[in-house]
Amino acid sequence: TTETLTKEKDDALAEAAASLKSTTETLTKEKEEAVNAEKEEHAKTKSEYEKKLDWLTEKTKELVQQHQEEQQKLKDELSKIEGVCAERQRLALEEAAATAKREKDEAVEAMRLSLLDQVASANSERDECKDLYMKEAARRKAVHNKLIELQGNIRVIARVRPVVEAELASGEHREVIECTTNEDLVVHRDSTTRTRFEFDKVCDQGSSQAEAYELVSPLVTSVLDGYNVCIFAYGQTGSGKTYTMEGPEDNRGVNYQAITEMFSVSKEREEDVAYTFKVSMLEVYNNTVRDLLSPSVDEFNQPKVLQIRQAAEGNVVQGLTEIDVLNSGMVEDAMKRGSLNRSVGSHSMNLHSSRSHLIVTVRVAGVDKHNGVKSKGKLHLIDLAGSERISKTDAVGERLKEAQSINNSLSALGNVINALGKKKVEHVPYRDSKLTFLLQDSLGGNSKVMMFVNMSPVSYNMNESLCSLTFAARCRAVQLGNGKKNDDSQAREIKRLKNVMRKAGVEDPGRTKS
Repeated sequence: TTETLTKEKDDALAEAAASLKSTTETLTKEKEEAVNAEKEEHAKTKSEYEKKLDWLTEKTKELVQQHQEEQQKLKDELSKIEGVCAERQRLALEEAAATAKREKDEAVEAMRLSLLDQVASANSERDECKDLYMKEAARRKAVHNKLIELQGNIRVIARVRPVVEAELASGEHREVIECTTNEDLVVHRDSTTRTRFEFDKVCDQGSSQAEAYELVSPLVTSVLDGYNVCIFAYGQTGSGKTYTMEGPEDNRGVNYQAITEMFSVSKEREEDVAYTFKVSMLEVYNNTVRDLLSPSVDEFNQPKVLQIRQAAEGNVVQGLTEIDVLNSGMVEDAMKRGSLNRSVGSHSMNLHSSRSHLIVTVRVAGVDKHNGVKSKGKLHLIDLAGSERISKTDAVGERLKEAQSINNSLSALGNVINALGKKKVEHVPYRDSKLTFLLQDSLGGNSKVMMFVNMSPVSYNMNESLCSLTFAARCRAVQLGNGKKNDDSQAREIKRLKNVMRKAGVEDPGRTKS
């Protein structure tokens, strides 16, 4: 039974396994068939979708191409429209601009014509006013000059030199001095501040030596008439003083022109007056007086110092060499010889700076051939050393000492001018320096005085120029009184009248009874 059951079990298992196998194979086959069918269906569906996708892609491309073409057409049409609009706008703007320009031109032309009429009217009124002003100014200045002449004021000529290399190199070469008329100049301190000065004559940068000498000529003639005359040049170092007073050989300055004219006039008068001339030449160096025509040394081999003494005829320099001269050539030779002995030096502002005050004196004695009246005149020609600012000249050592002496003597001159400018003054400090002591005769009321104030035209030296101009203005206000003629005509007339009275038996009222 057990074997039977085992066999039946094995058979059943075998049959079940066979059946399972058969079922499995059947299922596997059906599955494969189903999978294959599904694959075929999927492939078919995929093929259909791919065809549809390809159709859609082509269709999309066609639509995109069509859209791009339509877009390009729209762009082309828009560009045409924009071009037409821009052209129309341009034409409209051009027309509007042309209209505006035409209206503007018409308005401007109308305004121009109106302004021309107004300008013509204003110019006419200005010319009338200018004529009236010039006539009135001429009358005023004539009266003023006559008053100055009567009061014996120091006459002043302002002279502006050209710009020099040192000023160009400084970078501060803006010209600040404007010569507005022949008698006025203006200093432009800045864009808004101006200072005006009025003098007897103003010589601008282009002025000649002859123009500078023009006002000097009458004074030179006065020397022959028996008056004392003093002509001096003032200004900072390098401002053109020596050029004005001496000048180069081919373009002589005041000194040589004055000497030439003096002898020329004396030649014209030789039938009526006999003249004799003496010339001397000295310098004030470091507040000492030196003879330039006959320089000598003391026992210490130093330049001999001369002393100033007061005498009946005024202040005199003891031991000063005086040369008798017969013509202008002899005077010029003496002046050339003396100039070689003058103290000069160089510094940052001037390569040939005068280190002393130079005084050339010509004494004239005249005798009238008809009545025997004697006269004597004196001409001082003075080239002052220039004031110096140490920060600009870079002076050291001996040059510094010279600069300090120059500035001190010029300060003393300023003090004398200030004292003379006061209506009431008890003391004039002539003795504060050798320079002012020497000039006492000229500034003390018995001389006709003329001053040249020399200056630079540029901003680099504006402060120094203003100081010089201010000093010159003060000098011009000083009333020295009329210069007195030095002759014996009055004494001769008194003597003649006394003789007439004695012959007539009339007692001299001025005679003291014993």
